Amino acid sequence: MLTGEHRLPETIFAPEGNVVNRLFEVLLRDADQALAMMFSDTLKRIQNTWFATGHRGSCPSCSCDLLIRKGWRNRVLKTSRGTLGVAVLQAKCKICGRVFRPMNELIGLPFARRVLDEFIEKAIHLGINLSFAKSADLLKHLSSSTLSAEGIRNKIAQVAASIEFSANVDKATVLIDSTKVKAGNKDRGASVHLAITAEQGPQQAGRSTIRKRLLHLSVGSEDPLNARLRDLRPAHLVYDGGSHVGDIPAHKQRCRWHLVHQLKHYLWQDGVPFDLRGHCQEVLRHILWDKKLGKKRFKHFINELAALGLEKSATHLRQASNEAFTHYDQPGFAYSTTTPLEREMRELNRRADVGARWSVKGIENVLKVLFQLRLNKSTA
Repeated sequence: MLTGEHRLPETIFAPEGNVVNRLFEVLLRDADQALAMMFSDTLKRIQNTWFATGHRGSCPSCSCDLLIRKGWRNRVLKTSRGTLGVAVLQAKCKICGRVFRPMNELIGLPFARRVLDEFIEKAIHLGINLSFAKSADLLKHLSSSTLSAEGIRNKIAQVAASIEFSANVDKATVLIDSTKVKAGNKDRGASVHLAITAEQGPQQAGRSTIRKRLLHLSVGSEDPLNARLRDLRPAHLVYDGGSHVGDIPAHKQRCRWHLVHQLKHYLWQDGVPFDLRGHCQEVLRHILWDKKLGKKRFKHFINELAALGLEKSATHLRQASNEAFTHYDQPGFAYSTTTPLEREMRELNRRADVGARWSVKGIENVLKVLFQLRLNKSTA
């Protein structure tokens, strides 16, 4: 052998045609062992240096800073590359004799920590997109450590509790919507209320993009959403008419797509035949997208429906008349429909529809973390 050469295990070459796979496995195992040793040694040197230079804190019992070294306390940490053994420096108070670990907070290793953040982040990314049991199984196969389904659920709940939504919307257009998920005790489930901002983004690969930012997500009562909107005081608000936003200080625009879609239900209640319902919807669609004569044609259309005895349909449109053309009268609306939000609703339903009933808090935790990462790109 030449100087500097290393003898490779003969077992690498045992399986015919599988050398690259065996070589990768052997070298990866060696790299993991080297990582564990380097991590432990480096952490020890950091603690020794800090203690020697006076970063040693004080005794938690008597607040005395007269401390002496008292060996090391062994700990284990789960990471995506396996379990790492680490040593935490211990100190003894000269006054009261208490032995404790003064470096815990400085090195980010409190007593309760058993898993590194990088492994938790991987588990959370799986847990917000898949069932907890499947996430735990995939984590076992895709990394060198394990975390139980219950552990993943608890980590998601901890992150959800720490999320604080932005309190500033500037002049952005706010879109709100709600949907039902199978959660809680009621047969139809619980309502999920979502509020985002949306604005045109840059062109990517020749296609337009939309910048979205999560402002609010709650499950259950509509009151938290309304309270949140009153605090935000958005200048431009687009909604589908299902939310009670009468006291929200904003220029309100009824979603034009929803107005057309909802008309079909009221026409059915008025006994209009199926074929004619589509025709009436098409007429309304043309009216709502008519910037010049839309308002005048809208009032005429309502009167026509009332004259034909279609009172429920006429009332539905009459109640929306003050908010159907706001985006033409008040500049600054980035959108006049909730279309950007509907894409998020599809993602919401994909995660929530698991064939079982959630607890209200459980689904709220998962969805908060999901959309915080999806729209705000962070769990902070």
